Amino acid sequence: MNIFDQGNYRPIPPEFRTLGIASLEELTKFQDRFEIHDTDTTINSIRDAIVANYLGFDLLNFEKHGFDAKKSNSDVFLEIKQCSLSSRRLGGTWNDTNEEKALAFSNEKLFTTVAIWKGASDLQFIVYGQHEGLGQHLYHLVVNRKEGSRSTQTIGIEKLIKDFNFAVICPPDKTKEYVFKLLVNYNKRIIDYVNLQTIKTLRDI
Repeated sequence: MNIFDQGNYRPIPPEFRTLGIASLEELTKFQDRFEIHDTDTTINSIRDAIVANYLGFDLLNFEKHGFDAKKSNSDVFLEIKQCSLSSRRLGGTWNDTNEEKALAFSNEKLFTTVAIWKGASDLQFIVYGQHEGLGQHLYHLVVNRKEGSRSTQTIGIEKLIKDFNFAVICPPDKTKEYVFKLLVNYNKRIIDYVNLQTIKTLRDI
């Protein structure tokens, strides 16, 4: 298809602009309050704080470098990946990963989670865990990437669950049945390694 034939162009509804401006003004107030002026960073930080809190990590990293969260009472860290429910493939993306950072995901003090969101604020479920094999897999992807390409690795939630024993966790406002239905709709084969009994609530972790 010709590039000029692509897209879906429609008139802009007046309320799209007015409600959009109101939403952005509220977001700007939040950014000013916490001095986070990059909009993508702001949204990711809010989401990171929500997920970290649910999983018992009470320190949020406000710098670009390092992992996303940490527990104040122990030397345990959390890396948080965000993914939209509308994505074709649900999973986590590791950007600009070098060999050292890849291998860090084999360390028992680093946990990883992929948070699946509907819209900006509706958390659907979390895939969470720690496994030595994750770091080894990331390392393999890093050293075997195409020469000259950016070091970006994507791992689907099905691999995290099946190969690395990551848990599927319900947020407080979701049920196991709801999350299980989402998973089956995404990939019917996922029932081979996830069921209602293996899906956890926050009380289970």
